Amino acid sequence: MSLRKDFIERAIEQFVAAIASILRARKEKRYGDARALIRETALSVLGMEYGTLTLADAESTSRLLGTHARVRMLARLVREDGELMREQGDPLTADSRFLLALELYLEAVSLGLNPDTEDATAIAELRGVTDPAALSERHQRMLAQA
Repeated sequence: MSLRKDFIERAIEQFVAAIASILRARKEKRYGDARALIRETALSVLGMEYGTLTLADAESTSRLLGTHARVRMLARLVREDGELMREQGDPLTADSRFLLALELYLEAVSLGLNPDTEDATAIAELRGVTDPAALSERHQRMLAQA
């Protein structure tokens, strides 16, 4: 039990440090570095390539990741990727990332995530920038219940 707890705590610490680095790179307009950090974080913390994780729909990806904590981490990475795309003048890719991030957050909630203030804020902001009609029917129902 102790080894598992230590592993989880280290993964969370690594993820938090990575998000801070991504935000710093984005603020400094080092977009290539920020994207590389997103890819590296997905691989090191979630154990899979970022491109693979964002290829499938949110429901399938959440089943693959297995836990609300891991799905939440991916949602955060995808949201940051959307922000990068928006800042780089690619609104179509940004919109698709924001939509996926929202669906991933909804999947995390369905897996048992009790959204903290940061999650609730992220979900509210993503709701504001995505077209609800673009969500899958399942996610539209989940969002209506939230």
